[in-house]
Amino acid sequence: MKRLIIAVSVLFPAVSAYAVDFRLDQLKLPDLASAAEPQPVPAPAVQKDEVPQELVYRFQQFKNDLSRIENDTTWLRSDISRLESDARRIEQGSSNAFFAGDLRRMKSDMDRRVSDLQRLAFEIKDLQNKAVKDDKLSQLARDIEWDARDLDNRFQFDVLNAAQSLEATVRRIDPKLIGYDAQWNASDLSRACRDIQWKTRDLRWDAQELVRRTQP
Repeated sequence: MKRLIIAVSVLFPAVSAYAVDFRLDQLKLPDLASAAEPQPVPAPAVQKDEVPQELVYRFQQFKNDLSRIENDTTWLRSDISRLESDARRIEQGSSNAFFAGDLRRMKSDMDRRVSDLQRLAFEIKDLQNKAVKDDKLSQLARDIEWDARDLDNRFQFDVLNAAQSLEATVRRIDPKLIGYDAQWNASDLSRACRDIQWKTRDLRWDAQELVRRTQP
């Protein structure tokens, strides 16, 4: 019995040592090394700078102002053509006590449009300098370009032709019949339309440049 206990006592440390050696052999040293190495930290996502709301507001306000001017000229050709029809009737002997006042009022309205477009010409240049690439600004710029194109086409092909035709009609009528200041007002009206057409052409080009500068 004593011999059995002694044999077990001698054998047990050997088995324990073997088990420890076995477990160490099973470990993969490369795994330990890789676990000890610091893992790369993902770079934080780059956030896009938010466009100042003041700039968005300025684009929106410009679009609204241009849309108002464009809508204000929808029936402009018809109004000028109506004045020419009135002048033709005066030439044929009809009397129209309101013609001189209507022509003077039309000329004043056209001068107002010249001033409005001059102001927009300065503003769109400033918007170009402050423009950044952004989806919202790009959409507003495209809307601006659309209205500028419509306005330019209207003056180039409709309004200017109507004003020049009115001027030619008024000039051939005796001032005693048409009014002594009618020729001057008709000439000023035609000149204002030419000035506006030059401005709408430049505005259209500037709007196209604005679209380019805001396109993401």
